[in-house]
Amino acid sequence: MPILLIDETRRVCATNIACEDFFSRSQNKIKNQKIEDIIHFKDDKINASIFDQVNDVSAQNVEIILPNGPIAVDIWINAVGDKANSWVLMIMKRPRQRDYIGEHSEAGEQMAIGAPAILSHEIKNPLAGIKGAAQFLAKTNDPTAKAMTNLIVAEVDRIARLLDQMQNLGNQNIINFKEENIHKILDQAVQNIRVANPQFPEITCYYDPSLPDILVDYDAVLQILINILQNAIDACSHLEYPKIIISTRFVLSGALRRSNPETQQTIKLPIEVTIKDNGPGIPKHIQNELFAPFVTTKREGQGLGLAIVRKFVRQLNSRILHERDEEQHITIFKLLLPIAPNIEKKYDA
Repeated sequence: MPILLIDETRRVCATNIACEDFFSRSQNKIKNQKIEDIIHFKDDKINASIFDQVNDVSAQNVEIILPNGPIAVDIWINAVGDKANSWVLMIMKRPRQRDYIGEHSEAGEQMAIGAPAILSHEIKNPLAGIKGAAQFLAKTNDPTAKAMTNLIVAEVDRIARLLDQMQNLGNQNIINFKEENIHKILDQAVQNIRVANPQFPEITCYYDPSLPDILVDYDAVLQILINILQNAIDACSHLEYPKIIISTRFVLSGALRRSNPETQQTIKLPIEVTIKDNGPGIPKHIQNELFAPFVTTKREGQGLGLAIVRKFVRQLNSRILHERDEEQHITIFKLLLPIAPNIEKKYDA
């Protein structure tokens, strides 16, 4: 979020780093400029009055003219101190409307899908202001103040990451079904996980090279696998000998049955991906709510990883199963996926 500090002469006396990208100029070139030379609103009435307000001002969905064209933003102008002889201006880009609501959804469904995105956007606004204010304060030479402002920035970033996941949970993703090699996606997931986890446990892979291609969205399956693998790593990372096993196989029993008042459809799911870890397992009291949002046993966890997994699994017409082998002390997740229709005919023949 771009943040500018404006003095009593209406000149910019300080900015944060986000202003450079937003205005396409360095902070040094922005400082000491008249605010009206930096920001020009499409609405002339706003240009004429908004910086003459004595009280704090907020405006939503107003357009700012930038070199690359107009952009819709929300703005806040807050007086600093009792004398109100300087102001903080905060600018937040507005997400596109279609990021909130699907174009072909019914009204009730629109609200359900859009609510997390709207909530995320509205909470991020004050969070960005808090972060920007903390960054200003961090420029002081007081080591105690710097430590506190660093803590504020870190916590704001953590909450923002949570909101991003909430928004991802609420967005209506576009699913592009294509024929893909499951082992290629698995290798990509392991590679991504290795980058994110320097202390990486042993992973053993047992792949069936004869498996046919699956009919899925590559990115959706990749995210499912990454989330499950990350949970497995977190579960066994404290063990002296952590171990994760990934295997694939063709099964005859995998199926998804969906019914409505008129028809009952059975979708065959013959490709099984199994991810096992030797962690302590999931407590029994949350097993029935495992894929619900905000259910987690991790101290720093957000409880959205498996909720996102369930969302993608449903969109892919697939299944996700959880099991626990108490004798072997193994946690098991099974992902059942469909194969391409033209390949399925060969197996049915």
